[in-house]
Amino acid sequence: MNSKELYNKEERKSFSRRNFMKIGIMGIAGALILERTYDYLSESKAKAKIVIVGGGAAGITMSAYLSDMLRYDDITIIEPNNTHYYQPGYTLISADVFKPEDVTKKTADLIPKNVKWINDSVIELNPDQNGLITAKNGKISYDYLVLVPGCQMNFNLIEGISRSNLGEGNVHCIYDFKGASICRDAIRNLSGRKDGRLIFTDSYTKIKCGGAPKKVCLITEDYLRIKNKRNNFGITYFENKSELMKPKVYGDRLIEIFKERDIAVNYRHRLISVDTSAKRAVFHRLPEPLSSPDLPDNTGEKLTFDFDFLHFVPPMSVPDFVKNSSVSDQSVQGGWVNVDKGTMVHSIYKNIISLGDVAGLPTSKTGAAIRMQAPIAAANLVSLMEGKPPLLKYDGYSACPIVTEYGKVLMCEFGYNDKLMPTIPFLDPAVERGMWWGLKVHGLKPMYYQGMLKGLI
Repeated sequence: MNSKELYNKEERKSFSRRNFMKIGIMGIAGALILERTYDYLSESKAKAKIVIVGGGAAGITMSAYLSDMLRYDDITIIEPNNTHYYQPGYTLISADVFKPEDVTKKTADLIPKNVKWINDSVIELNPDQNGLITAKNGKISYDYLVLVPGCQMNFNLIEGISRSNLGEGNVHCIYDFKGASICRDAIRNLSGRKDGRLIFTDSYTKIKCGGAPKKVCLITEDYLRIKNKRNNFGITYFENKSELMKPKVYGDRLIEIFKERDIAVNYRHRLISVDTSAKRAVFHRLPEPLSSPDLPDNTGEKLTFDFDFLHFVPPMSVPDFVKNSSVSDQSVQGGWVNVDKGTMVHSIYKNIISLGDVAGLPTSKTGAAIRMQAPIAAANLVSLMEGKPPLLKYDGYSACPIVTEYGKVLMCEFGYNDKLMPTIPFLDPAVERGMWWGLKVHGLKPMYYQGMLKGLI
């Protein structure tokens, strides 16, 4: 199936659905027969055993596209979690806009019915033998592998912190499902204080949803303004890099917002340890940004800051079973999977495709990126199965709706080489808007569950 066939198929589906209400019962029946006939004839007849490692956003979306494209589909998802989390909603949990139950569904209810689910964890990859090993089911072979297990959060790389003690000492992280709720309660409790020192940090590694630490910082600041307590609190944001964000147009606007809100920004600072009992955080101030967890001797200086509230981001990487395999790019920090940035086909193993958070793609790791990657990756995988070269190219599109205050969002959309890629080109991209808040709060979650995970958008 080439790119033209793929898009013609989607156009045909769209046409039939748009016109159902314009025709009678016989017309509806005829349209359904026409659509199903077209789908059947356009499906690839290629046969192969496909194993998808990871049943998160990327894995389920890929399974939906592949199920639709292949007539003789043999697709297996390996995923250990029985609960699927809508992770873009974690920020809104901390903002007390979403409830925790708003972002959870049963994994079994989201996997396409003709896709086999192995409820297990992968512990080893053997790409030279076209196989892998799971914790409970042992060896599993494949003809083609879709590698999408998501990021691993390495809380252990910050001394004094663990995932299990989030909330202790008023130390928080909204990248964790329970942590988002604990952080929400802590933000609310700030309004009962007379004053306080609030610290927010970024990380030195690539992270999923890179805008999240800025979102929770700005939401907290806005909450204090709403409660008429803002002037009593000092807020500092610690950034590992030398800028708040790229592309520059978004970074410049965020700098303006932080200045307007009197939020101090310390660049080239890395959080290295936290004393939750004493409420002290130790940072390394660096002469230049570094992505390695191991700092050279005599690099920069250590600075200690007292806090009353701390939100941090754990360093992230690929899971250990990926990092310890030959599919990982050992030359880059994090061990991201070594793929072609356009086709998402592995640079060495041509029967492996990787996308989503673990893929070594030079763009932000977001759900919006996965939505654009999945149909291209699926079509390229089908082409490989048919003995054809992968022709479709991903342009790096990603989007990060940064909540700047209750009711407003700065919609950051961009692709490779920091190219601006706004959905509505005639709008100034550097302006936060209420319409994007409406999309973030009311639109994106239904699009995710009813569109993206079903391979429809």
